[in-house]
Amino acid sequence: MDAVSYDYDGVWASAVTTAQWTALHEYQVEFNVRMVRINEYPGSDFGTTVVSGGCCDTGVDQTVSFTDVSDFPTANIKAGAELSTTGLYHVPAAISDSTTTKEVAKFGVATGFETETVAAVINNFSGREQFVWFIGWAPDWSQTCAFLQHAHVHWMTRGVFLGKRKVHLGCQVDDVQLTTELYYPSGEDFKIQTEDLEAHITWQNNINARMPTGSDFWLELCHNGNGNIIDSTLSTSGETTCDPESAIYYDMANATALEFVKPLGTGEDVWPEEYAVYSWDKTCAELDEFASWFLTADNLNQFAHISHTFTHLSLNNATYHDAEREIKFNQDWLALMGIDQATRFSANGLVPPAITGMHNGDVIQAWIDNGITHVVGDNTRPVLRNTENVYWPLISTVADNGYAGLVIVPRFSTAIYYNCHTAECTTNEWIATSAGTGNYTNLLANSKSTNVRNLLSLMADPYMFHQANMNQMDVDTITIGTETGAMSLVMSWTETMVQELMRLTSWPIKTLKHDDIAQYFLDKKTLDDCVPKLAYTYSDDGTQIVSVTVSATGNTCSVPIPVTIPSGSATASSGTVTADVVGAEPPIQWVTLSGTAVTLTLSSPVSL
Repeated sequence: MDAVSYDYDGVWASAVTTAQWTALHEYQVEFNVRMVRINEYPGSDFGTTVVSGGCCDTGVDQTVSFTDVSDFPTANIKAGAELSTTGLYHVPAAISDSTTTKEVAKFGVATGFETETVAAVINNFSGREQFVWFIGWAPDWSQTCAFLQHAHVHWMTRGVFLGKRKVHLGCQVDDVQLTTELYYPSGEDFKIQTEDLEAHITWQNNINARMPTGSDFWLELCHNGNGNIIDSTLSTSGETTCDPESAIYYDMANATALEFVKPLGTGEDVWPEEYAVYSWDKTCAELDEFASWFLTADNLNQFAHISHTFTHLSLNNATYHDAEREIKFNQDWLALMGIDQATRFSANGLVPPAITGMHNGDVIQAWIDNGITHVVGDNTRPVLRNTENVYWPLISTVADNGYAGLVIVPRFSTAIYYNCHTAECTTNEWIATSAGTGNYTNLLANSKSTNVRNLLSLMADPYMFHQANMNQMDVDTITIGTETGAMSLVMSWTETMVQELMRLTSWPIKTLKHDDIAQYFLDKKTLDDCVPKLAYTYSDDGTQIVSVTVSATGNTCSVPIPVTIPSGSATASSGTVTADVVGAEPPIQWVTLSGTAVTLTLSSPVSL
């Protein structure tokens, strides 16, 4: 509960009446229910006193960190990891009643506060328990609050709750096989080399070894096959080996507005008429050393793979004819190169070129007609996100997109720009286009506060990168936390986010390929629509939770319902239950409902 207070004739008091508080407190004691209070003011109700008024003045930052995490072990968060309170009004406290009150978090030393002070306490007033924060609350924008909230969620539920904690970090690298014109130095073209790919394999192995047990991180490469054919046909042997002798070239169509809605059936074909079917053979494709690298299965399977269309044609005003060729030609090229046989290949997904075609019904129909059922969007464009729930995908409609039924998975952009291969380049572009200030270290710090908040909020949206960002061969040495070396922009960005999450938590980090992350979002929407519920059953003496009962609307749901328990296992009264244990995380029980509620009996009852 937030401390919603009003001015009553000069006296600030809670919007909740004394009688209401009494009723709440009696309910707590009767049923051993814990309460969480946020944004509170220290006082005798919390076994504390105010130290010296609120904090902080402009330009003053006071850190907050946990001092004791023993009362919420299933949160798997770390004591002593300091975070900023900038923008969060708070009132440092001191404990006045140590018999009822325990400090669990503290504020650091700051101007006006020469000693550490209390940030949060747990009270036990003769069996009535409450967790109290003396700080404002804004997890929607604050990384600090997004982190702190995991403590009281696990404390309040005693680690038994409906839901799960899974951290998914996906880095999708667009434009693979293509050459990119750089922002800086202006006018230069750049394409990564096989040595860059191999450096990322080494790095992936290294970062996985440092992550918490149960982690599995890898990059997802988004291919444009025409880039391979361009390089092959332009090679010394291309003219005599390749048939056709040329890759796909066309006159670029006029640019459109970002959210341009194309009237169905309009537009002009830009693909050359003579290219009706894919006909280059492997002998031609192998002339390009970069693409040939993927012919070795051990190389191929170090990454995940997905189509990014064949040529990267802008699709906002494209015809069905051209959109279909963009899909079919790339599918044929992926099959020719064996990429469609990769361990982590997404056959039904697509990363649209520059996220175009999202309001072009002809394009969307061409995608769906050719097996593409889900694509990624762009979270900087509100019309491509689900406005009802950011944890759900957006499903296209005729009214908004021109064609119905396409699944649009949310995807975050970053300050690592598509046309940059070095830290200097992306910093220059950040300053010029996004009001950034400082150097690359400042860019990463700014990115960290936003993107680690996303991870702490358990947002599984993948992140957008581009092939130039994988340049590792000619970059300067950089130090990111514990690691020093030559790092690509993808490496240094990921190291920043992963190391920060590891500083704060012990949570495993996993990547899901595009098809799987799309299903993850669809399952979340399906689960929420089932309106699942969880009820505790206490022991006869009222001192333990011995079982929980899972139900939903109609007691059916087409996806399993996750239930987290602190430890041990559970047996189901009906339906089915599947245990899911990753690393040191608390066990998740996936419950399938088949017409009746399911009771899970806990092998290890939870003390109240």
